[in-house]
Amino acid sequence: MSGSASVPPFAPGAPALRGSPGGPEGSIYDLGYRNYDGPRLGRTHAIRALFVHTLKVCYGIGRGGRAKLAPFILLAFATIPAVVAVGALALIRQVGGGQIPEEASPVRHDTYYGIVATLVALFCAVQAPETLGRDQRHHLLSVYFARALRRTDYALARFAGIAAAVLVFVLLPQLIIFFGLVLSAEDVAAEFGREARFLPGIFGQAIVLSGVLGGISAAVSAYTPRRVYATTAIIVLIAVTPLVSAVLIELGAISLATLLVLLSPADILAATNAWWFDSRPESTAIFLTDLPLEAFLAAAAVITAACAAILVRRYERIAA
Repeated sequence: MSGSASVPPFAPGAPALRGSPGGPEGSIYDLGYRNYDGPRLGRTHAIRALFVHTLKVCYGIGRGGRAKLAPFILLAFATIPAVVAVGALALIRQVGGGQIPEEASPVRHDTYYGIVATLVALFCAVQAPETLGRDQRHHLLSVYFARALRRTDYALARFAGIAAAVLVFVLLPQLIIFFGLVLSAEDVAAEFGREARFLPGIFGQAIVLSGVLGGISAAVSAYTPRRVYATTAIIVLIAVTPLVSAVLIELGAISLATLLVLLSPADILAATNAWWFDSRPESTAIFLTDLPLEAFLAAAAVITAACAAILVRRYERIAA
């Protein structure tokens, strides 16, 4: 044969391979990484950071513009009626309308939670799956659990962050009404005294609402990383239960309807709103079941605690 034949790589006289005995030695490159020698912030700081991160994610803060669309559009729709009502009342006062009776306005402290209830439910149904499902879809739980953060800490921090986001959502319109009416009055001190009697109901109902709806949406979202499934399940759970209880009442199954009313988020929130503001409940099922309003307040506390327990149980057993 013409020419030199190729020499097998391990034959005598063959050139040494890189990294093989007799070949060139490997090199270690210093990329400039250094050990962290700062303070170790520990578990408490990790919980607080996760809580703040959850609150930001619910409103798309720190993310792209598309992530901000849904929460801020819903928040705008929830706030616009308050702004319009306050502006109209301020204009009437300015042109000489005097003191406007509270019952004359359809947008009041005791009616506003009922006005925005659907928007709050949509906010929970959209943002809770986005917050909890991302970590499961992108397999980030192992990163969280490898640090000082415990599984229980993760679950409760996420729960508290979602509830805080709902709290901001429902409190902002109420505070617009409160300060708008106070600052537009001729006698600010007297108007503040009249409006201050609503403060316990404003904050109390906001806490109840954020605990119930935030808890239900978080508990459901923890069981599926798919946003579509979680969103659908949350909407069905919130919207269907009052319809079923109404059907049971029509059929005469009062005892079964009573139990379902105490599990219905819509009926619970209607009753607790009436309790806080000393008004008439909007739900017919509440009258027909003849339950005291305090029973619905207790049911709200039980549902909130149960959702937190379900969330903790889920993350104690989930594969990271």
